[in-house]
Amino acid sequence: MLTELVYCSVATQAMSVEELDSLLEQSRENNARLNVTGILLHSGKTREFMQLLEGEQECIEKLMQVISNDERHTCVDMMYHDRIESRNFEDWSMAFRMFDDLDPKLIEGYTTFNANALPPALLTGRNSRARSIMTSLSQNM
Repeated sequence: MLTELVYCSVATQAMSVEELDSLLEQSRENNARLNVTGILLHSGKTREFMQLLEGEQECIEKLMQVISNDERHTCVDMMYHDRIESRNFEDWSMAFRMFDDLDPKLIEGYTTFNANALPPALLTGRNSRARSIMTSLSQNM
């Protein structure tokens, strides 16, 4: 069963361009081997990551366990996980964008997706907002 999962997390320290490149290279190799596709977003300002993963459910769940145990980030929060009919990022073992480079209209009002940093009143709608951003990006890749 094909599934899609989106999570957010916070890097434990600021990442250099070289560190991000290394992370992407490793992710792309692993994802290609596992037939996983998706996109990784990163904010240098907040150190946040948001990642969408697409693939077979069992594979995505195992990969999420590895990601959750990765010491390079903390506050790992699965935002949604659902079955899908087709992939949005089928041509990308791991697409990448910096939050800072996204169209301001796409992320208007964005401050954080980190549930630990949001007041309770702003938690509602966070998941659908993340999904909307990812869907918009898949249409513009």
